[in-house]
Amino acid sequence: MNLKLAIVPFLFAGAHLVFAQGTSDERKVVPVISSTKYTEFSPTISADGRTMIFESSLDMEKGWELFESQLDEQGNWSPPVPLKSINEKCNFLAGPSISYDGNLLFYTAFIEGKSQTEDIYYSTRTGDNIWSEPVNIGAPINTEDGYEGFPSISPDGKTLYFVRLNMEHDFDKKSKEPCFAIYYSKKTTDGKWGEPVLMPAPINLGCERDPKIMADNHTLIFSSIRDGGVGKYDMYQTVKQNDGTWSVPVTLDFINSAENDQSPCISAYGDKMFFYSKNDIYSIPIPEKFRQRVNAVVEGRVLDDKKLAPLPAVITVFNTTTGETFSTSNNATDGEYSVVLNAGYNYKITFDNSNFFPDTLVFALENQKKFELISKNIIMRSSYPVLIDVVDKDLKKRMNVWLNVGRAEKDIIKDSVSSSQLPMKVMFEAPYNYVISSAKDKYIKSDQVWTFKEKRLSPDKNVIVGVEHTKAPFVASVISSSTKQKVNVKVMCHNKSQEEVLIANSEEKIKLRKGDRYEVIAGSQEGYFFSSTEVVGGIDSAVVMQVIPIEVGALLTLNNITFETNSAELKKGSQFELDRIVELMKFNPTVTIEISAHTDDVGTDANNLQLSDKRAKSAFEYLKTKGVNFEKLVPKGYGESKPVVPNDSDANRAQNRRVELRILKLS
Repeated sequence: MNLKLAIVPFLFAGAHLVFAQGTSDERKVVPVISSTKYTEFSPTISADGRTMIFESSLDMEKGWELFESQLDEQGNWSPPVPLKSINEKCNFLAGPSISYDGNLLFYTAFIEGKSQTEDIYYSTRTGDNIWSEPVNIGAPINTEDGYEGFPSISPDGKTLYFVRLNMEHDFDKKSKEPCFAIYYSKKTTDGKWGEPVLMPAPINLGCERDPKIMADNHTLIFSSIRDGGVGKYDMYQTVKQNDGTWSVPVTLDFINSAENDQSPCISAYGDKMFFYSKNDIYSIPIPEKFRQRVNAVVEGRVLDDKKLAPLPAVITVFNTTTGETFSTSNNATDGEYSVVLNAGYNYKITFDNSNFFPDTLVFALENQKKFELISKNIIMRSSYPVLIDVVDKDLKKRMNVWLNVGRAEKDIIKDSVSSSQLPMKVMFEAPYNYVISSAKDKYIKSDQVWTFKEKRLSPDKNVIVGVEHTKAPFVASVISSSTKQKVNVKVMCHNKSQEEVLIANSEEKIKLRKGDRYEVIAGSQEGYFFSSTEVVGGIDSAVVMQVIPIEVGALLTLNNITFETNSAELKKGSQFELDRIVELMKFNPTVTIEISAHTDDVGTDANNLQLSDKRAKSAFEYLKTKGVNFEKLVPKGYGESKPVVPNDSDANRAQNRRVELRILKLS
């Protein structure tokens, strides 16, 4: 045993003396845990207040050992049980600190042949009162020949507080107590412990020990020998501020006595403290002004959905108010978890096992005013109902298709289904990948992979399959009707059966859906009418369009302005070409245009004249709604008086039923 280890007996030198009773009438020895014959020291408690671990001299031949006790429903502590897997491996033990979820235990230990002096070790709970063998926490927390001990783990598992011997002032002569300094270490992004940092004054003043961080992750209680104290080691409390600094420590005058008062622990409930004094473990109510911030504890078990067997899970806690996050895990043996949440914030907790679909809990604690214990078992799902829908990739409309859904690794699990069943619900089993295949005439066959590893973590696990219509290239060239020179204008292809408009420049290649009929319009520009024609995707690969120069008397026949039979009501498809008139007048604001409407010879001359006049005015009224200068528009009906071909066939009569634009003036 080296020099540092020889200091250890001072830690407990006062444990065998007879002390006077403390100043508070409310402090009480904890029955069953404390005894009259032996010394119980350094208690630590889980967040739910149901598990306490402490050290005891129950068998002084063996030295200090760790014991565990459970609180039953009636509020009684069970007889302490030794933690044999830890006790039997360690030559010396002290200062246990159970994680707030109850699944990790940190402590001070010396193991002959494994360390030169006291180091910090930890064990993982593997069952009721059963812990794994000690694991050295390692550098940089532990040093090769220095003393590190009395750890305290924060509720989020990110910070470890502990003590090292104060080498500049290692012994207080008046109290005859050893002196320590309080350090902390934070986990880095890769999960390793960072370089320890000495806590600032006035927390460290030269003779401190036993730091304990409370469940709110803000309140730190420690023991100190300093001016103004009432005994040897007295307890003090400091609170971490929002900017990361610590408040000036205040003395816990409701608990401090003339002797050593050390090793505080408080459950997340926050109303009662357990601590060491006079050889025993005591409890005492905490006055309101000294209580930690209000907390809520969420606890339960993580189980599978088939056998309700325990499952290991990564638990991620996301503070949706501040954006802060931390991760922990449950106990792999029995599935138990416990998470401490500070009141005043909102949270989302995700439970994830890589072979199951994750589960999420949401808690609104913004207005939480008192402690709450929330019990919630998490059932991890081995299957998930996925909704599958199919849309046209370009039009974003639901399609009538046939689907095959099957495992990527195995056989098809569902036969083809018709579109009448879309959206289709399929139970996807973990941890398999799936292939969703679609087929439809005139569409490209689609195979979409649903990857379990990626999609299981997605908020929306449903599938929208985008299928693409087969297409063919198309180019529109535009020339002037008078000069035969190319004109660079915008070309619009309006799908007459779908809500699709493709826009390109003249001479620019685009792709049209095979079999669909398009209204192609070469847009207006200054000095020119627009021009229109019709093509079929996949049949017409190119077209040459002529644009007519704007001059008085110039005439443009509109190919796609149509009306209901014997009516002046515009059909829906007419709006697209009428909107081109709006553009025409924008580029050529000085022209005055006549909107001329014509009919075939069916019916009387008078009726046809009246109908054509109404149709011209109908187009005029539509253009007025688009904000054009309507004073530059003149609607006029000509009835059947100006046929372009003889009215001797249905095809010819269709040509004679037309709307034209005629330039009346240029200023």
